[in-house]
Amino acid sequence: MSNSKQQKLNAIWYKGKAIPWRYKLLSKLFSFVGKTRKKLYTMGLLKSHKIKCPVVIVGNISVGGVGKTPFVIWLVNQLKSQGLKVGVVSRGYGGKREHEPLLVIPQTSPKASGDEALLIAKHTDAPVFVGKNRVKAAQKLMLDYRVDIIVADDGLQHYALKRDLEFVLIDAKYGLGNKQLLPAGPLREEPSRLGSVDMVIYKGQKQGESYFTYSPLMVYELGKIRNQRLLESFRNQHINALAGIAHPDSFFNMLSAQGLAVVKNPLDDHEELTEKHFDFANDDPIFITEKDAVKCEGFKLKNVWVVVLKLNMEARTKDEILKRLNGVLK
Repeated sequence: MSNSKQQKLNAIWYKGKAIPWRYKLLSKLFSFVGKTRKKLYTMGLLKSHKIKCPVVIVGNISVGGVGKTPFVIWLVNQLKSQGLKVGVVSRGYGGKREHEPLLVIPQTSPKASGDEALLIAKHTDAPVFVGKNRVKAAQKLMLDYRVDIIVADDGLQHYALKRDLEFVLIDAKYGLGNKQLLPAGPLREEPSRLGSVDMVIYKGQKQGESYFTYSPLMVYELGKIRNQRLLESFRNQHINALAGIAHPDSFFNMLSAQGLAVVKNPLDDHEELTEKHFDFANDDPIFITEKDAVKCEGFKLKNVWVVVLKLNMEARTKDEILKRLNGVLK
């Protein structure tokens, strides 16, 4: 989706602009199809498949970035620290594969795996399988690795896969927008769906709710991970910031809050990058996200820096997450 089209949708979804009548009609159709499909699973006319280990869904009811990938990485590493064998299944959005499901390893091409699945594999060293059919991906994962628990990145609406826990993430800044279903609003399911999930967790501080936040840990030079610097060392100079994520302003604003003079260059979410994206008419440093960095590893670029974020889980939220996980692992 182009930036201009996304900006128009954001104005409707989050800024109160009037909803076009055709969007309202399409939203009613989307609602009918979604409810019918869910009812067919409830009635057993469409089959849900049980995997031979607990399955934890990390999902959302809205489109756009809510921090699922960093949360999945944190969650997998928490489980591994308890001595558990953990596997991950994902849609592998943006990847083009001849065969599915595909095992993703740190050396996999992001053109096959998608950027998010590759990032999870790099940061967890856990087996990650991607495929449109999450059931087949989970079955292949169990067959090959005999894991103790599976974390499903996204897939809240993938009812063919039975689940033991559902964690739903919401962006504290954007919330549920105008609370309308696609395309009139950003929602994939009705807001009432939140009442049936196990835990709602906000990306960004929200009083009285479970939440986590991000803070920049450091930056490293693209292709030279040992060349690391603190973000503060770039203060008092202009930065070209690129971000191919759902809400690029969140990345730009975080850099600005660290005292950097940021020149914003938003890209489409999951946009395929080329070296031309980095062709600026100046020699200022270029900052990118880790999600975009996995698509640039073969590039011959200079002065491109990858921002590494630290996920800060609020203490009570962490306790509640671990309590619910222990409940399904018994």
